[in-house]
Amino acid sequence: MNIRRNIFLWALYDFANSIVLIAFLFYFSQWLVVEHGKPSWWFNVSLAVSSALFIAGSPFLSRQIDRTKNKIRGLRLWTGVSFLGFSLLSTLALTTSGLELLITILYTLSSYAYLTCFLYFTPMLNDLSTGSNRSYVSGIGQGANSIGQVAGVLVVLPFVNGVTLFGDPGRVQAFLPATLLFGFLALPMLFLYREPKNSAFERKPETAENFVSLLKNLFSHKPLMLLFLGFFLFSDALLTFSNNFALYLEIIHRVSDTVKSILTAGILVLASLGAVILGRIADKIGKIKILKIILVIWVVLFAIMALVTNFSLLVPVFLLAGILFGPVWGISRALVGELSPPGLLASSYGYYVVAERFATFVGPLVWSITIIAVGEGPQGYQAALVSLSILLLISIFVLNRVKEGAGAVYK
Repeated sequence: MNIRRNIFLWALYDFANSIVLIAFLFYFSQWLVVEHGKPSWWFNVSLAVSSALFIAGSPFLSRQIDRTKNKIRGLRLWTGVSFLGFSLLSTLALTTSGLELLITILYTLSSYAYLTCFLYFTPMLNDLSTGSNRSYVSGIGQGANSIGQVAGVLVVLPFVNGVTLFGDPGRVQAFLPATLLFGFLALPMLFLYREPKNSAFERKPETAENFVSLLKNLFSHKPLMLLFLGFFLFSDALLTFSNNFALYLEIIHRVSDTVKSILTAGILVLASLGAVILGRIADKIGKIKILKIILVIWVVLFAIMALVTNFSLLVPVFLLAGILFGPVWGISRALVGELSPPGLLASSYGYYVVAERFATFVGPLVWSITIIAVGEGPQGYQAALVSLSILLLISIFVLNRVKEGAGAVYK
């Protein structure tokens, strides 16, 4: 097996799937809320429902991966389903009117299939790395993800600004090009990746004959349990803000789509660099230590974003946030590989993805409740940022109790 080729294919897939992710997160919400006048909770509830469906099915699928040791087949299946779903809703949005509810439902189901891909994709990290370079390899994937989001923003921008495939011009034109590019760039991973025969999965599994015993085995490992709790909380804050960033810029700062796209591209380029560089540093001086420092800085950044209303003054703050966005997931993903129980690696990574997705279940609800209580204007968004800062502080407290190296570290 050529490990470098597999790492390249793995990172390329992360690049590909981020293109469709950013295009829909960035433009679907604005197409639905701004252009078609639907309430913002439609979009956030869609995220919540797709996450709920994912949470319900992921324990079963993760256990199957642990038993069969096969990941690439499932990745092929669910990538195909998500591609078809996004293609269908893109076509409907371009060619019809008055079907916003149906299109939102299709977006929900397509997002569910998209999320399921990560049950198969994420555990591949342990096949591609060792304990001494796991944060670095994870950072490469996270960096590719961030660069893919940059590519997604830049590729679809001409379509948003006037290039028309068919149908009405506008943000809706972003959907189909992003989907087609995602499908094309995912093909090398799906057909050229070679799953290793002796992977990190080849270990005597701990007893997990049913869902209840699986949970007992996973959460009897205190470091892993605390990591999941902390990860859930800071993902809740960061992903909710990320998903609503375009609306935040629209409501508070009234910036154009072009400025939003350029700013987002700059943030994501810096996120890719931060993921690789800070991933390497975390491997050398400690993953938990670096992760906590990053989160403390994020608390300060959220406070500044809530208090400062001058857009020009906030641009450097957004760029610093970009540097610190990528490594959060690169480092935490590597920690799961070190703290997971023997034989339950896919299940551990499955709950890692569940924790990340559950953040788009509770987080949008907290964000929406805050905005409903305070109001849809700038003050509501500022109050929502304060609520996210509180979640970050709690996550830092939880991570203080995680001792690195206390779990099953795979060499």
